[in-house]
Formats: sequence, structure tokens, C-alpha cells
Amino acid sequence: MHPNLVDHLRAFCAIADHGSLTAAARELRRPISSVSYSLAQLESQCGFPLLGTGPHRADLTERGRVLLAEARSVVERARSFATHAESLKKGEETRLRVLVDVLFPRADLNRALRIFAADYPHARFQFFNSSLATLWDDLRQGNIDFALTLAAAIPSDISARHLGSETLGPVCAAGHRLAGLPQPLAMRAFDRERQIYYVGSPQIDMERVGRLFSTDVWTVNDVESIKSMVAAGLGWCFSASRTFEAEIARGEVVALTCEDMQFHPVRTVVVAWPAHRRPGPLGQAMIESLVAAPRPGS
Repeated sequence: MHPNLVDHLRAFCAIADHGSLTAAARELRRPISSVSYSLAQLESQCGFPLLGTGPHRADLTERGRVLLAEARSVVERARSFATHAESLKKGEETRLRVLVDVLFPRADLNRALRIFAADYPHARFQFFNSSLATLWDDLRQGNIDFALTLAAAIPSDISARHLGSETLGPVCAAGHRLAGLPQPLAMRAFDRERQIYYVGSPQIDMERVGRLFSTDVWTVNDVESIKSMVAAGLGWCFSASRTFEAEIARGEVVALTCEDMQFHPVRTVVVAWPAHRRPGPLGQAMIESLVAAPRPGS
């Protein structure tokens, strides 16, 4: 392999993009002779011409067209390599580990990730579902960069950025008994109706955590399974305002109202980290993406 292969491929792609050696040289900020040399070296290594020899010298030959996509791929990978190496040189993280509260609005997270990924394509993520039953303790352990959660209060040893607010409320399938009762419901209406509840660890005593309002409780450690069970009419659950947005729009699930405001608490949406361990440059960039991401109604 020629030691300057990437430079030669970059010149080849620029010629194909701009239609001439002169325009390619201008784009690459190299002398025309340098671009011409790269092309000659590349053609010598291939053993056949990549560009035509007629009056339209910058037109690709059939073999040149076949190799162009591969050349672009190599150039892009080289660019990604250089960007990643520069990040490491600056001391930036290469991986972010994030705790995500099961009630955190996923659409907001996805919008922020699209913004972030455009600027940091080399970044790697590990996402872990959590809930307030264990989230603060997990965050303090030191293996997580930051957490995304809905909180009524922030512990004194935790720092946080405000991202908005969410109103929680009960939901159930459109065919569930609770959906057929006059609204708003009395609190006692939920007593014997199965509640489906997120518990992430078998070590947690479900009767001592969270918002339990039924004598019949099923616990599940997966958000999508909870959504599926609720939609199937197996029970009701607490939900953030947009968790079941699509199912409600389709008429499969309904949002319930209750006379008791305990069933409609407002929570602050935050990104949080231990006060003594601020996220690094990559983590800070992701946090800024979360703050900047547009939200419905904003």
C-alpha cells in the first residue's frame, strides 16, 4: 500500500466531485501539480486509468466510477480516525455511560442525540434504564457519567441542569374497566385494579418504593414490556405525559384523571451528575445538546 494512499484517494474524489484538476486543487488547497501527481500515482497503483484521456479529462472511466464509492468510504474513515485521535489528544472521553429514568421523555433524548451525533460521530454510548428507587445511588458509584431523570427534589450532593417539566398520570387500555368509569376517578377506584410498575432490581422491596396505589401489583424491569401490557389491558400504570403518546393517538390507550392530585404529580426533568465529578468535555457537549434540543410547544 502506498504510504500516501489516503491523500491520493482524497484528490481522486475531489476531481470527480468538481470536474477538473484545477477545481480539485482549489478545494484541497494544493498545487495542481500535486493533485495531478496523486492521480498518476493512484492510477499507477491500480494499473489502469481512472479518468478519461479525451477532451473531458475529468470524466471517470467505467473502472473509475466503480472505485469511487470505495474511495469515498476510505477517505471518510480516515477523517473519522483523525477526529477521534484529536479528541483523545484533548483528553475527551470516547464513551458516555448514561442512566435514563424510565419516565424520561425518549423523544427529547432522541432529538438531542441527533444534534450531538452530527458533531461527535465517533462517540460511543451505553444507556441503562433506571428509576428513582436506585438512580441516585447508582450515580454516586462512579461508573456513570450522568443521569436523565424526573425528580421532585435533587439531593444535596448532586448537581443538575433543568430541562423542563413533566406531569405524570395514570393510563390504561381503552377497553379497561377504569376507562369506562366517569372521570375524574375517586382514589378508591384504583385499589383493586392491577398496577403495572417498574422495578429494575430483584433486591428492591416494591412495597417501600415509588407510587403504589393498588393491592395487586405486577413489577416489570422493561419499559416496552410495561407499555405492551398496559395496551393489552393487563393493568394500569403511571406514565409521563408523552410516554403513551402514539398509543393514545391511535385510541388504544387512554389517560385517566383522578380527584386526588397525588395521581398527577409534576416532576422536574433534569440531567444530573455527582457534584464532585463533573462530566468531561464529551459529556458536557451532550448536556448542551439536551438543553438545546427543541421540545414540542417550546
